[in-house]
Amino acid sequence: MSVAPSRRRTQVDRSAETRMILIGAAIELLHTVGFAGTTTALIAKRAGVTTGALHHHFSTKDELMFGVLDHASERMRDRLEAEEHLSPDGVLHISDLVQHLWQVYGDPEYWAIWEIIIGTRSDGVLHPRVVTHRLDTMRTVLHPWLERHTSENDARPDIVAIFEFMLIAIRGLSLERFLDKDEAYFERNLKILAELVGQRLETLAQHDFSR
Repeated sequence: MSVAPSRRRTQVDRSAETRMILIGAAIELLHTVGFAGTTTALIAKRAGVTTGALHHHFSTKDELMFGVLDHASERMRDRLEAEEHLSPDGVLHISDLVQHLWQVYGDPEYWAIWEIIIGTRSDGVLHPRVVTHRLDTMRTVLHPWLERHTSENDARPDIVAIFEFMLIAIRGLSLERFLDKDEAYFERNLKILAELVGQRLETLAQHDFSR
């Protein structure tokens, strides 16, 4: 039986691979040495490329940081689309969703995003761009997903607000990792969050049904 020859890697393939290696190296360094310590020289060394190669793909550190932010947004989109967390009757499984979002926001890799947000706070030009990027992610990634899985009624704005609160709580809880809390601590608080969100959504559903 003949075997089809494997497709040769193109320059575009190699370029995309190098960019992802650089983004991965930046994420690791942001997690371990922080925003200020994450220099282009260290990123290049961690990635196993020259600084010239790094600057060929990302002209500045700022540009590479936005590459990290873009990667985080795509990761969130992929995870939401891969894990719908719907029962056969179309009801969201809140406890599963909370756990799933925790896998994204509670991952130590997400510390890289916090490092960028906090590390740029004194930069009057860069920080607003970073904040805008994160708000755009909410608008283009999370909100469309919520709209697909919530019915069109007067309660939808309240439902979106509840989910935004849930994300705020999960992201805030992730900062507790800096205090070396154990996994039982996180599981306990995630369970409480899921119960609170579930109760609030149930109240909204009952209110909508009674109208």
